[in-house]
Amino acid sequence: MTGATVLNRILLVDSLLPRSAIALIAGAALGLSGALLQRVLRNPIADASTLGIAAGAQLAMTMALGFFPLLIGLPREIAAFAGGLTAVVLVLALSWRRGLDPVTVALCGMMVTLVASALSVTIILARGEYAMSIFIWGAGALNQQSWDGVIALAPRLAIGLAAAVVLIRPLTVMSLDDNSAKSLGLALHSIRLAILALAVWLSASVTAQVGIIGFLGLAAPHLARFCGARRTGQLMIAAPLAGAGLLFLTDCAVQLLSPGFSDLAPTGAATALLGGPLLLLLLPRLHSGNPFVPTAPRAQGKTLPHLTGR
Repeated sequence: MTGATVLNRILLVDSLLPRSAIALIAGAALGLSGALLQRVLRNPIADASTLGIAAGAQLAMTMALGFFPLLIGLPREIAAFAGGLTAVVLVLALSWRRGLDPVTVALCGMMVTLVASALSVTIILARGEYAMSIFIWGAGALNQQSWDGVIALAPRLAIGLAAAVVLIRPLTVMSLDDNSAKSLGLALHSIRLAILALAVWLSASVTAQVGIIGFLGLAAPHLARFCGARRTGQLMIAAPLAGAGLLFLTDCAVQLLSPGFSDLAPTGAATALLGGPLLLLLLPRLHSGNPFVPTAPRAQGKTLPHLTGR
């Protein structure tokens, strides 16, 4: 076996195949996370990017590496989850008085994202000896040198899918108005917190492994609905498949269009190009409403339908 053959085999087994696998797994995790966020918030433009989750996770990891480098041996996912959860709580708090209006939530999410990204860059410049590598990683490069990332992320996706299957019935009931959901015995606050935590954990896990993959969680559920997924169970299956396919195809296109220079055009930056046009298409469909507050009854005794973007 020649040296070139050995080198090609190593490149295939330890780089290209893990990269393809991580693209499929990360895309599926982000698609599932986006579907959960859109359903629990009844907001068709909710995802890790519009809610600031990814930027919050990146900021927390940058702070951990920049100011506490001795913690580098601990799982990065812990810091990423804490930062993502803090960001989404802040976004919901800022938009609460406007009834969690979808456009308001998106604007608050963008504001939190801009602030978190600016703070991340500031810390990287100030503590570059510890955190400079995060600058390149944070753009969402899928380059792999082993199967470690796949081994770390695959069980988390499996846990997320299993939890989503368990939550199908509560998610279906939550598509009703709050009064109807409570009358069916659903503990709304506990279920919403659990679903939010699951969605943030999935997004933070992907961010901890490959950096920020922009707007994939926004696009995947809508692609699934476009392909015919209407029921909650169908969406929980179709959205991860759509996310996996989108990220895999985008990564293939990046490698084909920029051979040898994929670090200059990371896949995460390429997927972000989907976000602007998709948001413009969805904005005319948005309505106002607060999914966390029961609707007022009509004079005839019926309840007003919630917003939803379902």
